[in-house]
Amino acid sequence: MACTPHSFPQRTQRSFAVDPTDDRRLYVGVEQDGFFKSIDGGATWTKASAGLKAWPREGGPGLCFEEFYETIINPRDPDQLCIARAGGPGTLATPSSAGNNGVYCSTDAAATWTQRVGPTTNVAALSLAADPRDFQVMYLGVNGGPCSNPPPVCAPGTYFNTRGALYKTTDGGVTWLELDALYVPDLRVPIVRVDPRTPDVVVASTFAKLPSGGAGNFAAAPQLGVLRSTDAGRTWVASTAGMSADPREQALLDLAIAPQNGARMFVTASSNRSYWSDDGGRTFQATRRVDIAAFDPHDAAGLRLLGANEGDIVESRDGGRTWTVRSRTPGYVSRERGQPTQIVWSLQDANHVFLSGPYAAVHESRDGGMTWTQILSAERLPR
Repeated sequence: MACTPHSFPQRTQRSFAVDPTDDRRLYVGVEQDGFFKSIDGGATWTKASAGLKAWPREGGPGLCFEEFYETIINPRDPDQLCIARAGGPGTLATPSSAGNNGVYCSTDAAATWTQRVGPTTNVAALSLAADPRDFQVMYLGVNGGPCSNPPPVCAPGTYFNTRGALYKTTDGGVTWLELDALYVPDLRVPIVRVDPRTPDVVVASTFAKLPSGGAGNFAAAPQLGVLRSTDAGRTWVASTAGMSADPREQALLDLAIAPQNGARMFVTASSNRSYWSDDGGRTFQATRRVDIAAFDPHDAAGLRLLGANEGDIVESRDGGRTWTVRSRTPGYVSRERGQPTQIVWSLQDANHVFLSGPYAAVHESRDGGMTWTQILSAERLPR
């Protein structure tokens, strides 16, 4: 197949991850190119894609990898990692690139990978979260839209989800249960998170996007906002309380939850709004748009966040209510050229922060986001 990106080249999505016990050990998945690892803080990188399915690259040597959406690491055993990979919706049996995607896990620090999805699981895997008490328990958010492949691959209007765009496994991905999570047609779950302090609480951002109008029509689709479960995924409630009535401002692309205070949450909609919550996502208050945000894991109150908003790195000290500019976004050219997709904190050093985005770009800051140094680029990827 032709190795072309879905939008911006060499996207990293939220696939960048830092070992919770050693912030010199870094991981990132790069669309088209594969999965990579550094053990020296980004000074050097090695390819770590053994076992990851991909297509032969058309017109050249090597493999072409579809998108890497999220990487999670077991805090009790950092050699255990899992990644969520997504292309179009499908199952292992769909005769398209769908069979290459889904969830992959490693038990040897990314030296080798094993695909972990059931035969009927929708493999358009957008987000992955694990119970901190037991890494075998994971929640998977997927693209619940229709199959994007025309006949004969899929009949028109083929869907792979009927109950929810969320799955749960209790055996490390050997089997997956589609959760009864308030599914509406074309629902996506771009972010799913487990409250680290109360792991039976699971939250997810959602959006529905009808397949019309260019990139899709948010305004014509019913929106659920944030899904919340307090019983480990058995039952769910949806909340848009406090959000604008405009469906585009209830279609949520990003969600962050404070690691030490699960009542604190920050979400960003598809249009021009972000919202903060101090009651665990039951109700929301509007604030300025911040494209992506992450809570400081060293802040017990859950009030400090860093965000990226086009050309600015911004900071909040009040849970997302107000923001100030901290620095310029490193490498930012324009929204059209892509912008950062993830902020990750070191768990060893509160001033050590990472920023990843398209063009295989990873930057780090040693002073809490004031200055930045690039530690990976497309040109530095090992082949």
